Amino acid sequence: MHMKQRIGALLTAGLVALPLAVPARAAAYTDLPESHWAYETMSRAAGLGILQGTGGGAMNPSGALSWGQFLAMTARTFAPGAYDAAVADGEAWDQAGYTAAVEARLLRERDGLPVSYDSLGQPVTRQDAAVVLARALPEADSYYDWSWEEPVDPAALTDWGQMDELHQEAVAALAEQHIITGKADGSFGCADTLQRADGATLIVRALEKVDASRSGEEKTVTIRAVDSTTGQAILPDQTMELTVNAALSVVANELDVGYYSYDYTGQSVDAVSTACDTYTLAFTPMTDSEIQEAQFWEQVEQGTATWDDYYLQDFWLTYQGENPRKCLLLFGDQNKRRFANEAEAQAAMTTVIIPVWKLVNGQKAASTMSLSVHSAIAQDVVEIFTEIYNDPEQFPIHDVGGYSWRGDTATGEHNCGTAIDINANENYQIRDGQIEAGSCWEPGTNPYSIAPGSSVVRIFAEHGWSWGGDAWAYSSDDSEGYHDYMHFSYLGE
Repeated sequence: MHMKQRIGALLTAGLVALPLAVPARAAAYTDLPESHWAYETMSRAAGLGILQGTGGGAMNPSGALSWGQFLAMTARTFAPGAYDAAVADGEAWDQAGYTAAVEARLLRERDGLPVSYDSLGQPVTRQDAAVVLARALPEADSYYDWSWEEPVDPAALTDWGQMDELHQEAVAALAEQHIITGKADGSFGCADTLQRADGATLIVRALEKVDASRSGEEKTVTIRAVDSTTGQAILPDQTMELTVNAALSVVANELDVGYYSYDYTGQSVDAVSTACDTYTLAFTPMTDSEIQEAQFWEQVEQGTATWDDYYLQDFWLTYQGENPRKCLLLFGDQNKRRFANEAEAQAAMTTVIIPVWKLVNGQKAASTMSLSVHSAIAQDVVEIFTEIYNDPEQFPIHDVGGYSWRGDTATGEHNCGTAIDINANENYQIRDGQIEAGSCWEPGTNPYSIAPGSSVVRIFAEHGWSWGGDAWAYSSDDSEGYHDYMHFSYLGE
């Protein structure tokens, strides 16, 4: 059996404006940044197949919800069986939401709410939505509420007196279970039209209470394992019995997917929910180094290798930071980390020719530059710059520095020929807001400045090099900590 990954997860994701039986993989929406207050709840709703985007890569969090949209979302969450049956009977997605809500008694005729089978395009207000959602809530004492905050006093809401008894009871029920906290102005906004972000958040919070009340309950689910880079299945669909709130990362770790890692980035759903029966787990293909590491542990299991060999395996050469294998490569001794003197260092250096793009009158022009580096990593350096050169970004380079003996007591890696500075003037070295070298750092506007996530940073990292822009600072704020944006180092210093 293959060694189980350094695992990770990417999960299920969104529906769009029509009901889908199985949520697709989580998508990044152009108008829903991670900084948005409803990012997590809307992403989770999309991941569970409750909510869909509005087309064109947008989620439209401030858009108004119609009765049809709200009831479809609510039915998919709290009455998925009735909803699917209505769709199977030929009803449109919004009509199916209405039918399922009535069958599940989330919507009752005697309530007199302003909605019918023929008026599903009308907007839904926050107080009317509260009536429907309150019906979906479990008894407050049927689960342990982990919230340490006191619930909002519904009677203290400034528009409490504007609601009739039906709506007050619903709002009070939502408040009791920490579903609502009120708006910034102290009101509930009872007569306001429910927005997509608010609706998704209220539904997800209510779902959390339902899942908590049914935690441990068994249900049959389908697990789909896909390649995150292609979307293609890497295993046949797996049908299994899992419990509500079971961690999907644990499920992922138990799947024998070969040389893939469960990818946690972009995760929107992390546990089995009562609202979803099919979960898509995305796995990222392992890098060559990760495969070598997995194979090493397979050898240990087979008795052909031992733990003592671990830190001297070649896969460590492409892992960031200092390690014994890198030291052995550079200095011939896994415990040695610097040259004793300039003569010893100079004897280990070589000069390489690297391809670069230069800016000539505002146009990219192919060129080459020479660079002195440690001979043991010379080929790696050429490959790095070749990949940067071949990348569509075509990052321009006007100066590059490598080996430089800076004194017997210097601790930096330039003494070792394992550090490289690129475009030093436009990628300054700065400590606690004070510039120590270079003049500026203007990624996005200055073509010579190295941006986080750029091809340069990515490619160096893939080869086991660290970037001074983010290697040592506790904050991305230039006024705090130490940033050396020009600097790349093989041992992470």
